[in-house]
Amino acid sequence: MPIIGLDLGRHQFRAVELEQQKGFYILKNYGNYEGRMLDLDFRSPDAVANYTNALKEFIRERDFSTSGVIVALPEQEVFIRVISTPKLSQKELNNFIKMNAEEYIPIPMSEVTFDAQIIDSNEVVDKEDSETGKTMSALLVASKNDILKKYVELIKSAGFVPKGIEPETLSIERVLGDTLDRPSACIIVNIGVFSTQIIVSYRGFVRFTRTVSVGGSDLTKAVQKALNLEFNQAEEYKKAYGLDESQVDGKVYNAIKPVFDNILLEINRSKMYYTTHNPSVIINRVILSGGTALMPGTLLYIANKLDVEAELSNPWRTIKISEKLQKDRDNLIKQGPMYSTAVGLALKEV
Repeated sequence: MPIIGLDLGRHQFRAVELEQQKGFYILKNYGNYEGRMLDLDFRSPDAVANYTNALKEFIRERDFSTSGVIVALPEQEVFIRVISTPKLSQKELNNFIKMNAEEYIPIPMSEVTFDAQIIDSNEVVDKEDSETGKTMSALLVASKNDILKKYVELIKSAGFVPKGIEPETLSIERVLGDTLDRPSACIIVNIGVFSTQIIVSYRGFVRFTRTVSVGGSDLTKAVQKALNLEFNQAEEYKKAYGLDESQVDGKVYNAIKPVFDNILLEINRSKMYYTTHNPSVIINRVILSGGTALMPGTLLYIANKLDVEAELSNPWRTIKISEKLQKDRDNLIKQGPMYSTAVGLALKEV
């Protein structure tokens, strides 16, 4: 059965339809919609209605073959952390968290839906754990029920059938994290419009995550202010010249650099924090996702500043593009970083 991964952003949405055929994941359809007039703000019924109508029109135009969707929750709507617990079965873990909820979740249990997943029952978390040998790591995710309800109502109103909801972090890690042919720790950096997610991935799981309140919009505003441009024109300058110091006398580079350096600072802090607590793990690779990842000069700038291997995300690495979409192949590969979340969502259920 085909499934749609639906990435709902504040001012845009992207969708990917996948189907499994003979052991392969096939890309059957895809699409994106962006607009400054689009605003997913649940505080405004009019804004939600406008967003829903745009989503309905998008569905009609793209002609998806299924209505079943998996949707991502933005990081600001999710509580996610890696915890240390006694060695437990999956059922015991769920009961343990319910009994010790106040220690792990800063929201009353009656108001949230949570999920927990065993990461590694052999991982040593600290010295005390190494002495007992009876602890494990687990990934805990929780979200408020009222937020989940709003997203379910939105996608139903747009004509979709909700098949699942999960944090954007998990979707991104699923499609970009380490694989059997490359089982190394890495940092995934997903630069969104208003914020940036930093994810440490190791052995197929999210090990650490941090959200930084700096995104592509902040970079655009920096260019806008420095060059005295309209926002839309500044956006085009950012996309065209980015962190390439050789362009336009380095004016765009100099505007973006101090803001982008805030993201690099948090990437380095995340790396230091995780490797300090897990000294046997070496992180020397950064994978960049999101539309801002496509800025000229970004990979080279990160590689030089952080002394790491930097690469663009390729969510299509395990996906076969259907015959009817072969004409879009080059564009799909080029825009890959924009579709990481949507592909990761679809891979959850396909």
